[in-house]
Amino acid sequence: MPRGRPELYPVKKVIGFDQSMLAAIDHWRRQQTPIPTVSDAIRALVELGLAAKPSAAPAETAHASKLARKKMRGRRS
Repeated sequence: MPRGRPELYPVKKVIGFDQSMLAAIDHWRRQQTPIPTVSDAIRALVELGLAAKPSAAPAETAHASKLARKKMRGRRS
């Protein structure tokens, strides 16, 4: 029988970030009042992204563009 209060977020996921993504998350969270934890900021940003209306043609983000360029350079080697 479980004891104590139930977990608010029982499902855990391990994901990776590069430094530029972490810097962007940190920049966003420091503009919020009160400043959320990194985990709460990531959850909020995911919720914002999921709630956003999709455009007719998905816009390529700067981060996605950077990753695509890295992959292309790796294939040319």
